[in-house]
This record gives sequence, structure tokens and C-alpha cells, in this order.
Amino acid sequence: MYFSAASSEDDSKHCVGAATSSSITGPFTPAENAVACPLDQGGAIDADGFEDGGTYYVVYKVDGNSLNGDGSTHPTPLMLQGLNSDAVTPNGDPTQLLDRDDTDGPLIEAPSLTNVDGTYYLSFSSNMYDTDKYDVSYATASSLTGPYTKARDPDAPLVVSGDASDVGDLSGPGGSDFLDGSKIAFHAFENGKNIDDGRAMYVADIHAAGGVINLV
Repeated sequence: MYFSAASSEDDSKHCVGAATSSSITGPFTPAENAVACPLDQGGAIDADGFEDGGTYYVVYKVDGNSLNGDGSTHPTPLMLQGLNSDAVTPNGDPTQLLDRDDTDGPLIEAPSLTNVDGTYYLSFSSNMYDTDKYDVSYATASSLTGPYTKARDPDAPLVVSGDASDVGDLSGPGGSDFLDGSKIAFHAFENGKNIDDGRAMYVADIHAAGGVINLV
């Protein structure tokens, strides 16, 4: 599994690590070295694994907004790191897949990847996680390493505050995963208003075709 943890060098920033186990229920043993740890860029969070053509990868966010206290808005690129066959050891340098623009607010984060009929779909969230502006969006590419093109209105954002669910309207949806391309899993505020009571998990059916994803 892949995870983020505070750095021993600077506990205000995080690194992405990997851990392995002979059983899905654990116990898991963390690898000695981090998968990604760009502390000078703000650290790394939101790791998610992906397998493509027998090769393992991790996508993650460079947590540049952790540096925004200096009065600047820093890049928050979504990165792709290739791994060796052990699915733990980095292989080569990471590749930038996408970064924020002015329509995204101060950041993009929470990447995940899936491939449907030769099109790569990169899910991500934009805006701050603790506001009702948080959302689920996506970008597409014909190659794993890009270039990725962000889906725009009316196709994206895909899930936003105010969208209906079986327990009422959503608020602050994000942190999505398109799984195999037929379903989406994401979280939203538990109380439907704000983050005070934490977040709940949701799933929905989706249809991905021709570079467009729709809720069904």
C-alpha cells in the first residue's frame, strides 16, 4: 500500500511511502526509503497506485500549498512515479502530469488514474478540502505520461456541492477514484454542510467513453 507520513526532517511536511505485507489484513512493513519526498517543494501527499501494462506506478500531489504561508501561491503538480517490479522502489525520475490553473483555486490534489479503451482518465480535486468549493474533476490523455487535457464545462467538474445523493445533497465532494472506469468512489462532508463532523464515503456508477465521464 502507499501512504503519506510526516517527514522526520520537517514534520510540517509529508513524504509518500510504500509498505508491504503477505496478507491484505497486515501487518504491513514500510519500505526503508520514501517513494517521493520533495520537501523543498512542500512535500508529497495523496498517493495512489496504478498498474499499466505490467508496470507499477504511483501518482501523488506535490503539496506546494503547504508553503503558501509566505504570501505566494505555489504549484501543486500531480506527479507520476514509475516503480520497479517490487512495486516499492522508484524507477527513474517522476513525470508531471498536471498542475493547477486559475480556475482551480489554490490547488489540485487527490489524483488517481484509470484506463478505459485506451484513454487515460486522471481524476483530481480542486479548491480547499474543507470548503464547499471542493469538487471532483478529471483530465484525459492518450498516453500515460500525457499531455493531459482538463475536462471543462459542461463535462466537468463531475461532482460538486449541491449534487443529490441517497442521503441528501452533497457538500465538499472530493478525493475520488474512478476504479475500473465503471464506478467512482469519493468522500463528502458527513453532515452535508461542513467538515465539522468529518466525511463519509460515497460510490456512484459512471460511464467513460470518448474522453468523457458521466454519472449514470
